[in-house]
Amino acid sequence: MKALTLIILTFSIGVFSHATPILVTLNHTEQQINETRLSGSNCFYTIDIKTSCSSPENTTDLIGILVGDAEGNEVVATLDGPYIGMLKPCMTIRFNLLGPCIGKICKLYFHRIGLDGWMPETVTAYNIDDNSPITFTFNYFIHENQYSGFDYCHSS
Repeated sequence: MKALTLIILTFSIGVFSHATPILVTLNHTEQQINETRLSGSNCFYTIDIKTSCSSPENTTDLIGILVGDAEGNEVVATLDGPYIGMLKPCMTIRFNLLGPCIGKICKLYFHRIGLDGWMPETVTAYNIDDNSPITFTFNYFIHENQYSGFDYCHSS
């Protein structure tokens, strides 16, 4: 079994809703991001998460995300710290995930711990090499303490 890499997100994220956009910028500059991309050791992946309008008004649950490729390589992150409470109904959050370079993203899972509940509507993951997105449609509540998601890696 491939080892999972835990990455804590400390990069910039944009929050978009039907109202005025809010941009939260953290400590990493575009130059630092580009230097990391060029180093070859890690890659950035852009992830857009749209929370369903049927989701609870506010969740403080700990949300983990796993993305992977057809070769079994995976990147795991936790939406905690400044991200807790940002998954609001009818809103889309964009964040950059930093992790080991993997192939084309074809699977995505969430893991939730907490009592509030959360329902993603869609998640779009952008591949680093060709920037071609893949969209995963959820529209169901993520069960507590279980991985929920999709693996399209070996579908025909």
